[in-house]
Amino acid sequence: MKTFYRIGTLWLLAACAEAQVPVPTETIAITAAPPSSATGELFVLKAGTNTAFLHNPVLVVEGFDLDNSMNWPELYALLNKENLVEEILSFGRDLIVLNFSDSTLNIHSNAALNAEAINYIQARRADPLDKFTAIGASLGGLTLRMALADMPDHDVDAWISFDSPHEGANIPLGVQEYLEFFGSYNQAAADLLDALDRPAARQMLIAHHDHSDGQAGGSLPERADYAAALNAIGYPAECKGIAISNGSGLGTKQPFAAGEKVINWTDSGGIFDPDIESAVYALPQTSGVVFAAEVRLIIPIDSTTVNTYHPLPLDNAPGGTRGTFLQLYTNIPPDQISGDDFCNYTNHCFIPTVSALGIPLQHIESNLAVHATLLDLSPFDEIHYAVTNEPHVEINPRNKRWIMRAILEDHDSDNDGLDDYQEFLLGTDYLSSDETLPIELALTADAGAFTVSWHALPNAGYQVWYTPELGTEWTLIDTLAPAPDDAVTNTYLYPETNRTGFIYVSGYPVDPVID
Repeated sequence: MKTFYRIGTLWLLAACAEAQVPVPTETIAITAAPPSSATGELFVLKAGTNTAFLHNPVLVVEGFDLDNSMNWPELYALLNKENLVEEILSFGRDLIVLNFSDSTLNIHSNAALNAEAINYIQARRADPLDKFTAIGASLGGLTLRMALADMPDHDVDAWISFDSPHEGANIPLGVQEYLEFFGSYNQAAADLLDALDRPAARQMLIAHHDHSDGQAGGSLPERADYAAALNAIGYPAECKGIAISNGSGLGTKQPFAAGEKVINWTDSGGIFDPDIESAVYALPQTSGVVFAAEVRLIIPIDSTTVNTYHPLPLDNAPGGTRGTFLQLYTNIPPDQISGDDFCNYTNHCFIPTVSALGIPLQHIESNLAVHATLLDLSPFDEIHYAVTNEPHVEINPRNKRWIMRAILEDHDSDNDGLDDYQEFLLGTDYLSSDETLPIELALTADAGAFTVSWHALPNAGYQVWYTPELGTEWTLIDTLAPAPDDAVTNTYLYPETNRTGFIYVSGYPVDPVID
């Protein structure tokens, strides 16, 4: 009847532009212990001259891969946005990426595979006192959370949950209903719907097409059982927990209203091809239409109107976004689009900000920046959110710094008093124990004042000290925040009546990351 095209991976970023992909140092097949018996592979990429054992390992767990098509080249391209992988390697960290054979399995099964990966890494560490960091992207944050919470003897020092749906995820119910209706006419639509019916999707989705008219969501036993099990497991207690959300923490919604029509598609099929009228709406907060369609050949031969709602504005809430609306619309063949058809909005809320931070969903619309008490509801030790809503698990300059801090902080490779994250901030050598902050001063003076200039390092604050005579106490006369450029020039009056003296300038790292 009609031609549909695959929408693509729903739970990770769309395919990235081609890039030079290094060959993994080794690829290890792993299998979880029974009763799970889930399988997968570990892609190991070692830093520099690291050889047999793992140094400061960084484990990354993939997310929900709709058709399990993500392999090393795709995962590397996603992870190396903003040159993240190469920066991690440049600090002597070995990267290990867990790729599920089937990411759509029951989440408990793949959580057991996470435990197997952690055990594999722990048995091969060069130094048990170095830093072990684990990062879970999207679904991977859930499987990693379950594994770590259930492993009392793990060595992980810090784990990052990257835009993971601890309180549930959202694919617009109108899109799901569209696929269900047209799936009876087209196999591609049926295949996409089947992916949303896989165990992991049924466990994560707050609202699911498998509902009765009335309130959507909360009706799937798989979702309720999984949420109860996750709450019972809790969160890892033996390591630092860091949550990153791609959603706005300032309460910024998606640019459409609950219940608003988002997609309109009509097609006049001609004498021997049915006519179609269909519309997709954002999920209403009070009873309303979420999807309507009619197929007719002279007379109606199939039609549906789905009336439902959800008390929370799932589709337009603050959160990490996904362009499912646009992908659905652009995969309709162009010759079946008329002048009356439209897709008014591209993105929807995929992972609500509060869900990524482990905060109860009833606070989904809150401005977290002005409600500090809500932040106390998060079980994480450190949380980060975006200012505006960003694409789900997108790595950008802002959250890259959050990730680098988690990986590098609290480990001083060269024992010079600055941990590796401070060296990263300053641009100094993390392996040089003799290195100090290079400050070369230029000084001019006249009868009433003196001027000091120096080249400033990034992310470095400075203090200016004065003494009239060497051997006497130094007086702090100025403290400077990190400079917007690399040249600092300041003029100071001589203290009191002294017209001679000595100065020195000291520097210290300043962390620009805000928790």
